[in-house]
Amino acid sequence: MRHSLFCLSVLAITAHAQTARAPQSPANGDVVRAADDAFGRRVGIEEVGLYSEGEVRGFDLQAAGNYRIEDHYYVRVAGMLQPLNGGTAIRVGANGLRTDFAAPSGVVQYTLPAGGAGARASLEAGWWGGSGPVAMLRGAAGTAEGELSVAGGLQLSLGQQYTDGTAGDFTAAGLVPRWSPAPGVQITGLWSHNWFPREGDTFFANPAAAPREVKRWTERTQRWMGNKNGSDLIGAFADVDAGSGWRFGASVFRNALPYDYSSFNLLRFTGNGGEVAQSGLLFGPENRWAVSSEVTAAKQFTTGALTHRIIAMARRRDSTVISDPGVAYSAGTYADVNDIPEVAAPAVSRGAARMRDDVGQWTGGLGYRLSIGSFAELRFDAQRVDYTKRVRAVDGRVTEQVTRPWLYGGSLSVAISDRLTGFASYARGLEEAGVAPANASNRGAVLAAAISRQAELGVKYGFAGGPTLIAGLFDLSKPTPGIDAAGAFDFVGKVRHRGVELSLAGPLTARLSAVLGATYLDAKIEGELVDRGVIGTRPIGRPEVTALANLTWRVPGMEGLTVDGGLNVRGARYADRENRVELPGYATFNLGLRQAFELDGYPVTLRARVTNLTDKFAWNPTNSGLITPIVPRTLTLTLTGEI
Repeated sequence: MRHSLFCLSVLAITAHAQTARAPQSPANGDVVRAADDAFGRRVGIEEVGLYSEGEVRGFDLQAAGNYRIEDHYYVRVAGMLQPLNGGTAIRVGANGLRTDFAAPSGVVQYTLPAGGAGARASLEAGWWGGSGPVAMLRGAAGTAEGELSVAGGLQLSLGQQYTDGTAGDFTAAGLVPRWSPAPGVQITGLWSHNWFPREGDTFFANPAAAPREVKRWTERTQRWMGNKNGSDLIGAFADVDAGSGWRFGASVFRNALPYDYSSFNLLRFTGNGGEVAQSGLLFGPENRWAVSSEVTAAKQFTTGALTHRIIAMARRRDSTVISDPGVAYSAGTYADVNDIPEVAAPAVSRGAARMRDDVGQWTGGLGYRLSIGSFAELRFDAQRVDYTKRVRAVDGRVTEQVTRPWLYGGSLSVAISDRLTGFASYARGLEEAGVAPANASNRGAVLAAAISRQAELGVKYGFAGGPTLIAGLFDLSKPTPGIDAAGAFDFVGKVRHRGVELSLAGPLTARLSAVLGATYLDAKIEGELVDRGVIGTRPIGRPEVTALANLTWRVPGMEGLTVDGGLNVRGARYADRENRVELPGYATFNLGLRQAFELDGYPVTLRARVTNLTDKFAWNPTNSGLITPIVPRTLTLTLTGEI
């Protein structure tokens, strides 16, 4: 497993021309004012929301592949780089109904920076999250008629210090050209690349109990550990308004994440105070990439008071992972986790053999929307998927699995009053299920793709001139793989996430805006492994309660000054599959200010923000049961000038 501090910020969504309008980011980058719900929004390096772009409603979106770039189908391999940053929006519940061919868990929508007529540029310099100096240059230029434009940026983050004590250099660049060769036609291209050499990533494990507090910002790797990777995203998409209600779209993207080398540093608490054993894996060159493409055709027309919209879609996905099994090492046992001595590099011999995992997928779909004035909207769609997964093991053995399911979904929203809307939806999706591990009797066998299911029910209420309230119930389920009683790797049960979501977002007064939200999640596993006592009934790292409260206040009498604060609450959750180790819940506080002013006629913004104000310590588990400490108190301080 490879984890990096590849914190590549992403983008705030502007929906594709075929869908409803998405909110626009305010000029000063205030993420609270940009958010239209509490489920997930990012502007620049700041984000707010109950969910992240990797996990929604307790499920991993990477496995589901629910990503879009300006509403075009996109298979993500690496995070979107800051120079392409326009923002990110996580669409679930009522705001997820605007997405064509919606999928369980929700959809993450990226948008790209726009060009526009004329030329403009900005330079942001300062300190991001306490990690080190950062400079971000952004620019855009376009013709007076807006037919041709280009936007992009360059990020330099050299000499960074990360919270696990490691250091590295992060550099990224990106460009977004746009061309409108004819009225109603826009062609957009994108390119980005990053360079990321750094020291080895560190994780902790404790099989017995929740471990003691450790010092953060403390180096615990050895000099012979390290990581070096890049990422590439290149693609193009076209949006065509052909008139008479016809719209067409086409896209192709290639996203790649190659590693020259990497290391996985594991510190396992022995249960004797702060004593730890250091071990891990060293990896040679690896790579993963995905090519995703899509074409769409939509027709909208009216008959009396009814508005109809029919959309047809065809998608293709080709994904490849070339992975190194790695060479294991053991570096010894140390009495103090906060004082790891240097040891000599072990004598290891890396092999040239690699495992190759290929996925090819065709999807064809047809969808229909019926709008009855402003009273109601009905949507349903059906998709046919041809999914092939082929794995070549390190020893050269090849296994393959083909799955051809039907996926379908539908939703209904009804205006109960001028301000109150009720909604309900159902969707089936497809997720990868994995390959049998070495300790299974069917080692190397490929499981068929898993089918996930989601049902939602809720209401949305808009206060006059104020915020929007969204309340909903959701029920998601999918098969869970594991090793059965006969020793074979297969589907052995079901994981089910049921919950309640509450969101209140928008202006409370002319000067005060808020994003308030909470979820209650009942996550359970059932099936053979639970019945045999191999695992517990609760999945790793899924708290029952998650909540947040974020406020932004424009100070009266002090032009351009904004004060913001936030509270994030995360409940207790299990750190192991057996449900023996429970990590306590915690709360963190944030406080910041933003001062906008002019300098010689040019707009300038000073931004200061402290996250985890009380320097709270807590552990968070990964899906595999490894644990990492939360980010300590950190300061972000930047000065941005525009010309």
